[in-house]
Amino acid sequence: MLDPRLRIISPEIVYSDGGFLAADARTVSMLKDLAKVAPRSRCRLCFHDNANAAQQEMLIVMHRNSYVRPHRHSGKVETLTVVEGRCDALLFDVSGYVTDVVPMSAPAEGGSFFYRMPPGLFHTLIFRSEWLVYLETTIGPFDRACTEAADWAPAESEPEAGHAYLSQLPLPQ
Repeated sequence: MLDPRLRIISPEIVYSDGGFLAADARTVSMLKDLAKVAPRSRCRLCFHDNANAAQQEMLIVMHRNSYVRPHRHSGKVETLTVVEGRCDALLFDVSGYVTDVVPMSAPAEGGSFFYRMPPGLFHTLIFRSEWLVYLETTIGPFDRACTEAADWAPAESEPEAGHAYLSQLPLPQ
């Protein structure tokens, strides 16, 4: 049964009522179940109540089949804290050259578990476990125009091409 404080917008997006909400293993399980039927194999729980909220806090689950096109944010800092799973955070220069790879995992697993992404830096994630669960925060309101997708990488609508692209990238030593 769905918590009455939550509303499912789509298989990829769940909003809370903006009040007090604690997340637990059942919450993660619900998000994974939704992600299993979502077109992009992901789901986010927005702890804020709408896209115009000044603070945007999201619990996000991504299946390894997900592909996140390299992108950057203008005028917004993004933070990411890993709760479960493993990934590599890739940073790029403006021409698409990988400048850094940061192995990330939950704190007990030994990788970096937190990052603060400054505005203007192209980045993406490569998933190294079946599921990645993380908390992402940024300032609102949500505006797609503040996110620039890298024109040198495949679109998210082409996940197979995206995975092939990521797998062939020369990574810094």
